[in-house]
Amino acid sequence: MESAFNSLMGYIGNILKWALDGMLWIIGKALFLPFDGLLTVVSGIFTSLDLSTFAASYALNWAGLPTQMIWFVNAVAIPQGVSILLAAILIRMALNLIPAAFTRI
Repeated sequence: MESAFNSLMGYIGNILKWALDGMLWIIGKALFLPFDGLLTVVSGIFTSLDLSTFAASYALNWAGLPTQMIWFVNAVAIPQGVSILLAAILIRMALNLIPAAFTRI
């Protein structure tokens, strides 16, 4: 009798585990898909607004550098690297605006 009870509890435990895993998967997808869509849109906007090369070329022309040096700076992608660093700093500064009570458990 005891082994029948243990096997029944094992089946019930497996069913509950399966149901909870499914619910967590659905909740994870429900949270992930809108966030992924938002990040895709933001990434598309930032990709379409690549002004780093234009701004760097304009600034370097005003600095009086020769055209070969300007070409080299743009070929090495220094403007894109600087824009990535500035975006990271801006994101970090924006995240600092979130109160610590909401980010720490």
